[in-house]
Amino acid sequence: INMLWAISAGLNFIHEQNLVHGHLHGGNILVENVENVENGIDTIDTIDTKIADTGLHGPVDKQTNRIYGVIPFIAPEIFEENIITKECDIYSFGMIMWMLSAGIRPYCDRPHDSQLVQEICSGSRPSVVNGTPAVFANLMLQCLDANPSNRPS
Repeated sequence: INMLWAISAGLNFIHEQNLVHGHLHGGNILVENVENVENGIDTIDTIDTKIADTGLHGPVDKQTNRIYGVIPFIAPEIFEENIITKECDIYSFGMIMWMLSAGIRPYCDRPHDSQLVQEICSGSRPSVVNGTPAVFANLMLQCLDANPSNRPS
């Protein structure tokens, strides 16, 4: 949860600058174990989480003639409209949520090809992993909603 909080704070900062990342996926999240903190009861590992590859981001609603990224993390509307928005970043965040809950990359068992793109554009999403807390699953599914305006900001 702390990692997701840090990622969402980083995305919020980018979005407050009226920019989008546009290339958010698990490989662009840097995680570092900072320290072990004694709180008198237990030792807590603290981690530092940062969003990387921010040199690719640009203005909100950026029209693009090229699609970059890791297919499962690309919002379906990018494939259909070639416009990168804040909502596209939120979709990618939802896939990061799924990856952290599942412990594997989305669609790691199949080729990342035009067939997968078609399925994503038709509404296919990875199934919620058994045991995922309902509040987490609901937020994740909102982030992955096919309608960008239904995604949380």
